[in-house]
Amino acid sequence: MKKGVVMKKRCFLLIAVLLSSLLLVYGCGKDEEKQITAEELIKQGWAKLEAGNDAGASADFNAAIGLDTSAHDAYLGLGWAELRQNHAGLAENAFVTYLAKVSDSNDAKAGLALAYHAQDKFKDVIDMAEEVLSSNPSWSFSSHDVSINHLDLALVLADSYYETAKFSQSLTMVQQYFDSGFVVDPNTPEGRKQLADKLESLFTG
Repeated sequence: MKKGVVMKKRCFLLIAVLLSSLLLVYGCGKDEEKQITAEELIKQGWAKLEAGNDAGASADFNAAIGLDTSAHDAYLGLGWAELRQNHAGLAENAFVTYLAKVSDSNDAKAGLALAYHAQDKFKDVIDMAEEVLSSNPSWSFSSHDVSINHLDLALVLADSYYETAKFSQSLTMVQQYFDSGFVVDPNTPEGRKQLADKLESLFTG
């Protein structure tokens, strides 16, 4: 056999081995990528939410749901991620789905109350916020964002009372949670105007 033919065969074999190795590595990489679980995506999503990457969190939670529709926590995380992006309707859908699976979650009910308020669904806000505050008067989203707490619920509840003409109840919430020295007559136009101004200052302050 000629030397050139032998060299060509060796080169061919070497190329074949290299190609096989590359395909194996690529295949393993693809397999590893596919092996990420819904649980891991949910963990990633919460980490991104806590870091302020709300859009990235939404993507991870949605991906987790795509892998496993029974991954309940993904719906809770998605609700909060969408709420923080001012996507109140999407947040509402996620919280409602989660509560259909985990009905006693104050974290989901609180998020749903806030989502309802963003859509001016004041009667629904009252139902949800009252339920959470009755169950846990000092509620906070302690597992992921302690800055969201019972005061947020008290404020949207006070505002929702006002918007549904329950002025005395609105005043009581303001006095109980924000300013015990705030006194007006909610039965008069002037008192209601002062109460409305107070609520506005609480939202903007």
